[in-house]
Amino acid sequence: MKKKIAVLSATLILVAGAVNASGLTGDYKGNPIVKVTSNGKPLEAGEVPAMIYDGNTLVPISLLRQLGASVTWDGDAYQVDVKLPEPPAAPPASTDKSEETKQQNDIKKLKKYAAVAELYLKLQTLGESLDSARTSIRLTADAMNAAKAEASSLISIAKTSYYKANETLTNLTKETTENVYEDFNKYGIDSSQIRFILAEYQGSARHYQLALDYLDKYVRDKKASDYNEYLINIGKADDSAKIAKEKSSKGYAEWSKNVLNF
Repeated sequence: MKKKIAVLSATLILVAGAVNASGLTGDYKGNPIVKVTSNGKPLEAGEVPAMIYDGNTLVPISLLRQLGASVTWDGDAYQVDVKLPEPPAAPPASTDKSEETKQQNDIKKLKKYAAVAELYLKLQTLGESLDSARTSIRLTADAMNAAKAEASSLISIAKTSYYKANETLTNLTKETTENVYEDFNKYGIDSSQIRFILAEYQGSARHYQLALDYLDKYVRDKKASDYNEYLINIGKADDSAKIAKEKSSKGYAEWSKNVLNF
């Protein structure tokens, strides 16, 4: 009997306020019984129901067991321990596979755009290297025509400058394989312009080489025919290099803008 009284005294006050509906669900020892529901479903009352007591609504803690709570009575400590159930874990956020795929494709496409811009920059830099070689070659010719003693040493400088530019061209040609072109085409990138630029640079390099050969002969033998061949080839080399460099600069500007506006 003492235990029952103790449990009743440890009931939880849920709602305060006077209730004037005594007798709607019966009385318990002169106190109106309160019907307790969870999500519209009634909970089964035990020996002691919920009730209105002294103007307050009292609900036995034992009813919480029906809601999944753990209720433990400690007679020695004269206390009740209530452990509420953990809320259900939130379902994992649904991911839109199509959107995820689109984002991945966009990232790949942006990387290709950046690769194209970088390639055009390398082609532009190649044009600058060929400009340097052309300048060295022409300085050698001018020195020769002016009968300057340094003409022989200048031809060596011109060759070194040309070989450096030609090495860059060779490396770029090796890097830009058919697989690279095909990869660009998959992302709607027209690679024909890059092919054209490389072809112009290659033609320019061949004529610079011939111009150097004829100038070298002219420095040694002083034959007018060699100098004429030099002039023909240096002119062709300059024309091709100029076209290729201009298109490289335009390509770099265009694809840099595409990357920034992606």
